[in-house]
Amino acid sequence: MRYVTKILFALVVVFSACDPPMEVNRPGDKLSGYVTHNDSILYMTDGYYSISVYNADSLNPFNRVPVRTDSLNLKKRDWLYETPFTMNGIPSGRYFVAATWSKYPKVPNEVPIVLGTYGCDTIVNCSAYQMISYPNYEGKFRNIQAWTNPARRLN
Repeated sequence: MRYVTKILFALVVVFSACDPPMEVNRPGDKLSGYVTHNDSILYMTDGYYSISVYNADSLNPFNRVPVRTDSLNLKKRDWLYETPFTMNGIPSGRYFVAATWSKYPKVPNEVPIVLGTYGCDTIVNCSAYQMISYPNYEGKFRNIQAWTNPARRLN
């Protein structure tokens, strides 16, 4: 009986180990990339640099309140600011991503100033924004070129 118990215990261990645990933040669960700001003068009063995700199913998406906005901690590399970003926990859907300037203090339902968009970067009259699907099963980086000067707004 003792050997049967050991064999059953070993079988339970082997079969339970067949399915590896799922990681909380698998590559597809993140929206990641870099924002490269084209100018080198930072504007640090009355606001902060951010990354925003907009619903792709709405008309005029960049003039609406984003689904989510996270602040950016700008990092200087050579003469430019190249800042990594990562967002988790975005609802499944189709989105546009933009580098933005958000005013401080934060006002509910405020539309941030768009400084660059994924797919169009800093082109003012561009309307061919690249839509992304989330979750990001491809695991690709979404890199954006943007301005640092909020006066060069795109929306």
